Amino acid sequence: MEENEMKHAGNFEEDVSGAEAESLAEGSGAAIDKKDKKSGGRGAKIKSYFTATRIAYIAVFTALSYALRFWEFSIIPAVPFLKLDFSNIFPLIGGYALGPVAGVVIGVLKEVLWMFFTTTMGVGELANILIMLPFVLVPTIAYKYKKGLKSVCLYLALGCVLQVVWSFPANLFLNFPVFVGFDWQLGMNTFMKLWYWVILFNFVKVVAVGAITLVVYKPISNLIKLTGEKFEKKRGKAA
Repeated sequence: MEENEMKHAGNFEEDVSGAEAESLAEGSGAAIDKKDKKSGGRGAKIKSYFTATRIAYIAVFTALSYALRFWEFSIIPAVPFLKLDFSNIFPLIGGYALGPVAGVVIGVLKEVLWMFFTTTMGVGELANILIMLPFVLVPTIAYKYKKGLKSVCLYLALGCVLQVVWSFPANLFLNFPVFVGFDWQLGMNTFMKLWYWVILFNFVKVVAVGAITLVVYKPISNLIKLTGEKFEKKRGKAA
């Protein structure tokens, strides 16, 4: 389905050459029949995408993202209940290195796990997922077609803006009503009194997460390629 994400898991500043880059995620698994490939069935496409290597990386990134969810702190005294965390770093990294679908899966699984530690009955987590989608999807989909540091920064900035804009209705109709005890009218009234602080908070959050991702992506992607190559060698010997 998406056979080149792992090929391009490297430096943002340059593409990985085709001769040099093995399809590590797809190659690790993918023992799909020729019949399945020809038929182009949905099951075959899913199987070809969620290979053993890709699933392993998704699991690791989900665990790291979930762990970061516990490290949260207030940054704006006027709205101390809004707490900054860096858990969206790994969905974004996963989106760049493994593909947009993998990035979304990491983010969704992180929120599903977090649901067991909250009292929002899943509504707050649903809002977080909705807010996260443009931030992860826009830059990682664009990265499939346009490489280079300038393009990455441009589309990451666009994803940040879209998340901030999208956070407005998500907070208005979901997060704040849940926060005040599932009273939608009170929640929306509360949000309208504080919306500018909420927008500022979300802006600071996405900029921080995006900046850290740009810094740590290269060493993590290099590690993915290194471990993927070792896995392929072992798999080749076993075969």
